[in-house]
Amino acid sequence: MRQVSAKAAKKHEARQVARFHKWRRKRPGLIARTLDFLTRPVVYIFRRVIPHSTVETVLHSNLWLARRWSRERQTLRALGVSDLAELSTAELLHSDRAVRKIHRRAVWLAGAVGFVTGTFGIFALPVGMAAMLNIALRTIHRVGLCYGYPATSETERLFIYYTLSLAGHRSPHEKAHSLEALRELQAMIAAAPPEPDAPADAAIRQKVFTVAHHDFSREITKQLVDVRILTAIPGIGAFVGIIVDTNYMRSVGWAARHAYQLRWLSERSRLPEALLAEG
Repeated sequence: MRQVSAKAAKKHEARQVARFHKWRRKRPGLIARTLDFLTRPVVYIFRRVIPHSTVETVLHSNLWLARRWSRERQTLRALGVSDLAELSTAELLHSDRAVRKIHRRAVWLAGAVGFVTGTFGIFALPVGMAAMLNIALRTIHRVGLCYGYPATSETERLFIYYTLSLAGHRSPHEKAHSLEALRELQAMIAAAPPEPDAPADAAIRQKVFTVAHHDFSREITKQLVDVRILTAIPGIGAFVGIIVDTNYMRSVGWAARHAYQLRWLSERSRLPEALLAEG
C-alpha cells in the first residue's frame, strides 16, 4: 500500500469536501426538470402499480448478483492490501485512487449496455433496466469496499440502497433528504456494529424501502421516457442509450463516492465544522 504524506492527505480531503459542497448544491438542468414535471403522473401510477415487496425483491436479488460478480479480490489487489482491515490505517487519497478506476470502468460498461439495448429499442426495456440497476449496485458495492465498508450485513446493504437514491437528476432538497437518512443509518451502525446477515431495525428498514420505492418508480419512468421510447426511432436508439446510460452511471459513481467519503471523514472526525453545521 502506497504511503501518503500528511500534507497531501489533508489537501486532498479539503478538495473532496469542496467537490461535495458543489455536488450537493447542484440543481438539475432545464431538460431534466421539464422531463421530471411531464412524467410525474406516470411516476404516480408506477408507484401505485408496483408494490413495495416487489421493489424490495428486485433490489435484494440484484444486489446479491452484483456482489457475486463484484470481484472483491481484484478490488483488494487494486488497493494494495490483502484484507479490508488494513484500510483502517489508509488515507482517503489511497482509496480514491482505486475508486476513480472503478467509476471510469462502470461508465464505460454502462455505455456498452446503453448501445446494445438502445439498438433493440423498446423491446430491450426489461433487459436494459435490469442491467443498469445491477451495474449501479455493483459499482456502489465496490466503491464501499474501497473505503473499507463491505456489504456483509443487511444494515450495510440498506446503506447501499440509500446511496442509490442519490443518483440521477436529484434536486438539492432530495439530496439533503437522502443524506440525512444516511447519517441516521450511519449513527445506528456506529452505535451497534452490525453482525453479518443480522436483520436491521424494522423501522429503519421500512423507511429505506419507502425511499427506494419512490426512486425505483422514478427511474423506471425516466428510462422509459428518456431512453426506451426514443430508442424506438431507427438510427437514434443506440446513440441516446449511450448518452443517458453513461450519464446515469456517472451520477451513480459520484453519489457513491460522496456518500462513502462523507462517512469515512465523519468516522475519523475530519469533517469541517461548517459541513457539520449544515448537516
